Amino acid sequence: MSTQNHVPGKTTEGDGGPAPAQDSHVIAAPAGSSYHRLARTERYRWWQPLVATLVAGAGWWLSMFPLGFILGVAAALAGVEQGGPQDLLFADPLWDDAALLLMLALMLPMVLLAARQVQRRPAGSLSSVTGRVRWRWLLVCLGVALAAAVLLVVLTAALTLMFGAGVDGSASDAWVGWPTFLASAAVFVLLVPLQAAAEEYVFRGWIPQVFGCYLRTPWVGSIVGALFFALAHGLGTPWGFADLILFSLVLSFLVFRTGGLEAAVAYHVGTNLVLMLLAATSAGGVADHRTAADGSWQLLVAGAVALALYAWVVLHLSRRLNIARTAPAPVLLPASRGSGSPAC
Repeated sequence: MSTQNHVPGKTTEGDGGPAPAQDSHVIAAPAGSSYHRLARTERYRWWQPLVATLVAGAGWWLSMFPLGFILGVAAALAGVEQGGPQDLLFADPLWDDAALLLMLALMLPMVLLAARQVQRRPAGSLSSVTGRVRWRWLLVCLGVALAAAVLLVVLTAALTLMFGAGVDGSASDAWVGWPTFLASAAVFVLLVPLQAAAEEYVFRGWIPQVFGCYLRTPWVGSIVGALFFALAHGLGTPWGFADLILFSLVLSFLVFRTGGLEAAVAYHVGTNLVLMLLAATSAGGVADHRTAADGSWQLLVAGAVALALYAWVVLHLSRRLNIARTAPAPVLLPASRGSGSPAC
């Protein structure tokens, strides 16, 4: 009769399994740590979060140069004119959108590298308390998020029809045609998930975890992250600013209640993707460079309803699926067979 050896840290949760094995280069937070405290490991020093933030920011800024060169060469080969109105990078609005999405996406590898190389903690501790992306949980949340995004669009349209447009639009409602739409859709489906994930890793992950090194409460870092998130979209309407703050705070709440970024990433990806694909259907929609900061009160109200329903469903599912909210004990690397040294 065979027996099974118990591995420390192994769980039966449907959220991705046990914590990753430790190695000699990085150390994870103690078992039981909440998401915002995952950067406070045994190797934590007061200066590490500050230096890691500077390293991540400098790395992102420096990465703009090779990216700009690659995009410039690609544009030249494709015959796309560089420069355009309103200080755009390319005259073709789809190329300009792709460049912006790629620039934002580069924040993701920078914070992951800074976490591992400067703070000497697992890069996956930015993803969740299990030290990895819980892919099944992410896909569950994405399905809910897409439904919430459709509800957001429907409610916004209904409120606009009843009360009129809150913000004057400039894009034509004319159908762009399948070739143009499919080209835009391909770019957005490929790049929007990377852009949205990068923003979540910075504003709902990195910033709260930096403050979590010094404070036990998660809300100071969440509020600071929300303010930076809203300001990063520019100063538009008061409704748009309020919508971004609400968006950020609700997603931060979900991060702490589910122990990871999956629910936040899913909602950000779902809403961005649906709204950008909708814009791509109309002539001039891709060229409309207004951001969420320019939103109307109708969008704020519809967003509040969609967010509330999304949060309620996600929290219900997280309890039903037993999604981990705190860090489990790490799996220990086994000793080589035949060696007399213990596992460490």
